[in-house]
Amino acid sequence: ELFISKNNMKLSSSNILISLAAFLLITSILLFFIGPELIQTRYYDLPNQEAKGQMGDSFGGTMGPVIAWIAAILTFAAFYIQYEANKEQRNQFAKQADDTVIERFENRFFELIRIHRENVEEQNIQDIITGRKVFTTYYFELRYIYYVLESNHDTNKPSISLTKEELTNLAYLIFFFGIGHTTQSVFAHITPKYITQAFFIQTIERLEREKSKYRKIASDIELAKTRPELKMPSHEDLMIEYDGKKAVFMQVYQPFTGHGTKIGHYFRHLFQTAKYVANQNHPLFTKKVKYSYMKILRAQLSNFEQILFYYNSTSLLGSAWIK
Repeated sequence: ELFISKNNMKLSSSNILISLAAFLLITSILLFFIGPELIQTRYYDLPNQEAKGQMGDSFGGTMGPVIAWIAAILTFAAFYIQYEANKEQRNQFAKQADDTVIERFENRFFELIRIHRENVEEQNIQDIITGRKVFTTYYFELRYIYYVLESNHDTNKPSISLTKEELTNLAYLIFFFGIGHTTQSVFAHITPKYITQAFFIQTIERLEREKSKYRKIASDIELAKTRPELKMPSHEDLMIEYDGKKAVFMQVYQPFTGHGTKIGHYFRHLFQTAKYVANQNHPLFTKKVKYSYMKILRAQLSNFEQILFYYNSTSLLGSAWIK
């Protein structure tokens, strides 16, 4: 509305100047062509030509300053119109410069979004689950790990009980790094105060047993494929019930192997994209504008991606998101 009001004011000012210039121009023309005739008609009965000459000189001396003043006003009007035109041109150049800044930003921003989409499509769990669907499976695996951890924690309470936030962080780290021969060294480095706790040891042992059982059944399935007389085994879903809550994890792939190599790059790129928007220092990029671009980025995330993003950002590995 303010922009429209300013434009209306500019149009009104220009119209007034144009009308004034036209009026003065018409008046000057009329005075030039009609003035002498009017004077001659008015003073035709003067006794001699010399008196008429004096009258003409008097009229010329009187009208001369008026004509000069009209010319000065017209000159001012012309210069003012040119000034307004130059001002509008400068505004157009400034707008073009702003448009260039926005265009350069958006070219890179949408390129980063394109790469994000590629990162989603490249997600792969043991060549069994691929693309965006992996985030649903990620969530249920993480949820199962959390409830195993929480039940062991509450059954074998350490000297200093962990909060739900600390348990969630620990569950995410197990989900991220997985269970394997490097488990002890990894957690000794990132969470040294937990590795000797009974609840943590029991959690790792349970997850390792379930992982080993999956490998055993997977081996039996491969053997049964070559031996028709053998009964074809199948994987059972992992389930835990605790404190009125139940977590179920469908074993369609070998669990608890760690997903850091797959989602680590995904979250690092997502962080760089968000940081690229946040670091824009041009006055055009107000908080409101930056937020609008961040909403575009958020719109690229599925529900389960947003859930995993939350757990990542609140974990030890995602602390940079909070800073």
